[in-house]
Parts: sequence; structure tokens; C-alpha cells
Amino acid sequence: MRPIFFPHEFFRPRAPAAVARDDEAEGTKPILAPHELFHHEAPAAAAATVVRDEESDEEPIVGIVGLEMSDFQVTGELGGGLYNVVYKARLRRCPHGGVFALKTPYYDLGGREEDEAVAAVLRRVEGLEHVVRCHAMFRRNESLRVAVFEHMNGGSLDRALSRRGGRGLPEPALAEVAAACLAALRGLHSRGVVHLHLNPFHILADADGNIKICDFDDAKIIPPGPGSTVYSGIGFGSPEYMSPERCAPMAMAGARVARAADVWSLGITVLHLYQGYCPARPLPSKRTLERLSYEISHGEPPSVPDEDTRASIELRGFVSACLQKCVCTRATVAELLNHPFVAERDVAESRRVLKEVIVATMDKDDY
Repeated sequence: MRPIFFPHEFFRPRAPAAVARDDEAEGTKPILAPHELFHHEAPAAAAATVVRDEESDEEPIVGIVGLEMSDFQVTGELGGGLYNVVYKARLRRCPHGGVFALKTPYYDLGGREEDEAVAAVLRRVEGLEHVVRCHAMFRRNESLRVAVFEHMNGGSLDRALSRRGGRGLPEPALAEVAAACLAALRGLHSRGVVHLHLNPFHILADADGNIKICDFDDAKIIPPGPGSTVYSGIGFGSPEYMSPERCAPMAMAGARVARAADVWSLGITVLHLYQGYCPARPLPSKRTLERLSYEISHGEPPSVPDEDTRASIELRGFVSACLQKCVCTRATVAELLNHPFVAERDVAESRRVLKEVIVATMDKDDY
């Protein structure tokens, strides 16, 4: 795979209207309908229109007709993984300086077909509760896509753990995170989407203590009809969060099994956030990956250690309900939403503690 870097000319100034843009030849077009803040069709007699930010009491924001990558100014790097990097950017023409997250791959990951698959998922999950909003997606060429997401200034929960020195989250905060993730999964599953890559890296927070899941590169849309299946085997990401049934070669899953895989990932994630580290160690080699797959498939499921006297009965029960190796006995999202760990939490206190934890891990550059 050929490395792709993010050149400065990628954000070149807009060309004059009378001159044909290189972007048109290279296919830099939104392939996901942007939010009206970015793309608002103006009346025929006007070049632009004004739309009001419904979530703000500030002055109206000028909508932009024909959003382009040159409309953004990169101000820093938010982070990245093995295959993608995320930049912090501002919309140049937004008088109130809106901040967004631009995600782009390091490598050629599959071209237009892969882009369309990701865009189809993002369209499907638009507007769901506790799901990071994608405002637009651009294709720079046959292999490089850039997605424009809302910016969550608290970063990922993995970052929060790191900035806490590896200390896990307090139970009240953890219960709020679990509730938000379950609400997100309920929405995804109701629209025929499975995430298949849930972990602390893909759960974001902001300074108000809001929680949203992100990263739908591995997500799948389950085709309608009985007997339909999707590939659910080892992906490119984090196999330590995979369920036992996903470790089989060329694993295929129907709707029930695929949704159960998300529940398992949630259980591992909750345990990770509680302990401060993942139950499975990072994978340095293929041989280790094979060993991990064997251990997930044949070993005992992870659990809160018996010697941990801090853990409540509710937390232990929640993790156990998520990490049943047999899909038939693993709890569903609906059942987990009614589990005492989530349903009987003190919502106000949980949100207060979570917000306190997130704000304590932020610095001035995050605002």
C-alpha cells in the first residue's frame, strides 16, 4: 500500500468562479450529504443564504454553498491509529469559528467501493443519539477520503485513561458511559447497522460529559430478510475486543449474532475502563493474534477479579451478562438497558462524576 500524506496544498484557496477547479477533475465531491450548516441550497437569485444554529443563541451563521476542502483550516492533530489520522480544523468562513474533526487515511484502503460502503453506514446512522455526527465526506482521488465529523473536545476515553495515569473510571461515571453506549447500539441495531469495533478508542467525550461513539469503518449494514449474513471476522482494528464467534475463519453472522458481537465488545470495553487497562495485551505479531483468537474462543471469559473489593455486585453482573461466550445466553442491548448497573444508577450523580473526570483530563488546547 502506498503511503498518503496530507499536503498543505490540499487546503488550497478556492479558485475563481470562472476557472475550472482541479477538484472537479479529481472527484472532490461530497459523497455524504452535509449538514445544512455546511451545504445549504441558496435561492436562485442569491449566492448564499443564512441559516440559524438551532443549538445556539448566537447570531446566525452564514451557510456555504458548495462546501470544499479549501473551506477548512487545519489547526492541529487530534490523534490517529494504525490506518487513519484525525485533524482539528476550523471552517474558514464561519464567523464563530466552529471546530471540526477531519479524518483521513494514511494508506490506500479500498478506493471508491470502500468509500461508498462507509458513506452508506454514515447515512444510515445520521441523527442517532450518542453517535458522532458526520457532516460530510469528500473523495480526494480514487483512494483518499476525508470525512468531516463533529469535534468532541474531551477526546477518546482511552486518552482520558492515559491522562489519569492508567487509573480506571469511577463506577458512577462508568455506568453513564455504559448507558450512552447502549443507547447508541440500540439506535444502530434498530437501523440494521452493527458497529463491530467498539472500544475505548472509539468512545468520545466532551467537556459537558456527553458521550458518543465513532469510527464506523468496520461497521456493517445487515441486509433485510431472513437468513441474511454479514462478514464479522477479524478486521483491521482491535481483535482483543472481539467476541468468540468472530474468531472463526471467515466468520459470518446473522442479525442476532452480529448484534451480540457488539454486546461482547461493550463488556470488554467496560472492563477496560474500570481496570484502566485492556484484559488482553496488545498484539505485536500474527502468532500472538492467533494465540489471542484461541484464548478468546476456548478460554474463560474475562471478568472483574474476585479479589477486587471495590467493584459492586451490579458492575460484576453487567460485565458477566455481556461476556457470556454463548450467544444464546449473552444479554441483549434491551436487557442491558434494564440491568441495575444502568437502570438504577443515580443519573444526575453519574453525569456529574463523568463530567468531572473528563474535564480533569483536558487542557487549554482542548477548548
